Amino acid sequence: MTKEYQDLQHLDNEENDHQHRKGPPPPQSLFRRLCSGPRLLLLSMGLSLLLLVVVCVIGSQNSKLQEELRALRETFSNLTVSTDAQVKALSIQGGNVGKKMKSLESQLEKQQQDLSEDHSSLLLHVKQFVADLRSLSCQMAVLQGNGSEGTCCPVNWMDYEGSCYWFSRSGKPWPEAAKYCELESAHLVVVGSWEEQKFIQHHMGPVNTWMGLTDQNGPWKWVDGTDYETGFKNWRPEQPDDWYGHGLGGGEDCAHFTDDGRWNDDVCQRPYRWVCETKRGRDS
Repeated sequence: MTKEYQDLQHLDNEENDHQHRKGPPPPQSLFRRLCSGPRLLLLSMGLSLLLLVVVCVIGSQNSKLQEELRALRETFSNLTVSTDAQVKALSIQGGNVGKKMKSLESQLEKQQQDLSEDHSSLLLHVKQFVADLRSLSCQMAVLQGNGSEGTCCPVNWMDYEGSCYWFSRSGKPWPEAAKYCELESAHLVVVGSWEEQKFIQHHMGPVNTWMGLTDQNGPWKWVDGTDYETGFKNWRPEQPDDWYGHGLGGGEDCAHFTDDGRWNDDVCQRPYRWVCETKRGRDS
């Protein structure tokens, strides 16, 4: 055995003796034991594993929430589209109902207007029938010698509201028509009311027809002296205009009924139909 080995052995023996003399080493603290190499590694691995589990749970919950949010958005989008479609459908239906209502209102107004016109026409026919019957009875009485001829309208004249009317079926210039009426102890018709206008319009037909209104000698005047300014008028819009562009010379000085019954001024030499009027009871 070498000397170095003996020296080392001797030092070991002395150290052991010294330790036996000092007693057992004091116990280590819990923290130091936990922080010892193997335990610290296990603790780190445990914490890492716990953290991984928490992250996985949170990720799973987040994915589930995102999926629910996506489904909620899709449901809301579908609901919005469905609601818009229903609103549009209701709007279209409302528009169609509105159009139908307007159409029905228009039809109702048209029917009411037609009914009113038919009623007016029927009343006019009834009045004319009564007048014709009275005139016929009067003429029969005259023929039988039981009545006075002056109380009846002449034959082929129409009785209306105390006057007798004759409607021509040919045309003459205004001056010749006026002369014809004078030879019949009458004058060109003088219109004093809307009712008389309707009566004349009904019997003359849709043709231009002279009336007893002229401004040849100044302002407009009725041939029987009736006041024009305060009396009944039924001119067409913007008439009378005394137009000179017709190429027939002069202006337009004589009034006539147009095809719709409204009045117009025209050249007195045009050959239009005419209406004569006389008071019933005058000698015929």
